[in-house]
Amino acid sequence: MKRPDSAGKANGKKMQSHRSQKPLAELLGERRVAGLGINLDSMALVSNIHRASGFIRQHFERSVLKDPDLHWSAFVVLWCLWIFGELETRRLAIEAGVAKSTLSSILNMLEGRKLLRRRTNELERRLVIVNLTAAGTELISKLFPKFNAEETRIVAKLTARQMDSATDAIRMILATIGEMDGPVGEDS
Repeated sequence: MKRPDSAGKANGKKMQSHRSQKPLAELLGERRVAGLGINLDSMALVSNIHRASGFIRQHFERSVLKDPDLHWSAFVVLWCLWIFGELETRRLAIEAGVAKSTLSSILNMLEGRKLLRRRTNELERRLVIVNLTAAGTELISKLFPKFNAEETRIVAKLTARQMDSATDAIRMILATIGEMDGPVGEDS
């Protein structure tokens, strides 16, 4: 592979890096833990997954979710109900990745906007079933194509192979956490 000259150019064009540069926080973190026997590769991967998920969430809340006035977790709740159909609140909290107390606040807001409804399970009165209203279904049906277009924009600089590799790697990480902590959502 031809190395660029000191000006960072090859063949008269600015070189495009296939790897991004380390963020300052990562560089400072490496410096801080030097000498502690830390696995820098695992630290970098996990911290970058965390940073990416936070930035992605904030980006969507400032763009696609701004006009419908939804925060990330509310969107995820609508999406889960759209994909799964009606769900019991315990399962919905697990699928949406939120605490049951957080879910209650989200459901209050979405129910107040008439995007979903709750009803008591007829067989087990302590359980609550949640499903989308027609307005909720209409909103998520119109919103998701815009959401996916933005997902596509976010990963546009990755090749198909890089996307497949990243997806496989993250699925493996999730499976490993499941092995370590037990399957998510199973009662102890």
